Amino acid sequence: MNQKELKSWLSRRRESRILDRIREHLVHVNNTILKAMDFFQFWLKKDESAASHIFDLIHQEEKTADAIEAEIVQMLSEGETPEYVRTDLLNFIRLADKAAGGIKRGCDNLLLIIKHTYPETINKVIKEIFDKLTKESVSFFEAFDNMFKLSKEELKDKITEVDLMESEIDKLYKRMKYEIAYSTESVPAGALIILDHAIRDIEEVSDLLEDCADLIRSIAVL
Repeated sequence: MNQKELKSWLSRRRESRILDRIREHLVHVNNTILKAMDFFQFWLKKDESAASHIFDLIHQEEKTADAIEAEIVQMLSEGETPEYVRTDLLNFIRLADKAAGGIKRGCDNLLLIIKHTYPETINKVIKEIFDKLTKESVSFFEAFDNMFKLSKEELKDKITEVDLMESEIDKLYKRMKYEIAYSTESVPAGALIILDHAIRDIEEVSDLLEDCADLIRSIAVL
């Protein structure tokens, strides 16, 4: 992969239709994550109606992102896009699109167990995970949006914020698994399994955003 050539190709086309559509795709990916924080607030209050409404909005954002991804794939397959550009951008878009799908799955699983009561220690950890994922998503989007505007040091700092949030979310997920094992005697085992799946999906969203940010680092910083 020739990162210098890729950076040159992208910077010459920073106003291109392809990059505009990639940005639009990332707007919808980011929206799924921001709306997930609203979803969690209603989930915590056991407001199933409001949580279901927000989940429907998340689902719509994810579907829109899917449609834009398909359009971008079609655009990249046409014309004279260099192979190294097409491959890297396809990887970038697919990773970001998986993040939207992951947040939808995580919220869908949480919706299945909204009527159960969990220890405050677990609720607190989940809230921290959503808080940090929101910050990570915003930092990632800002890094992409300013890839050719910020200095290398400024962009590096922005991507470091993504890395830091991902690391903290990973630690929080491990802490939540400990809490599930030792502080949930009154919660049915099935609900705990679904809870673990839900938070694992959300933790994987964080990993995907970090992978996307790493590609930005490779293109614009290294």
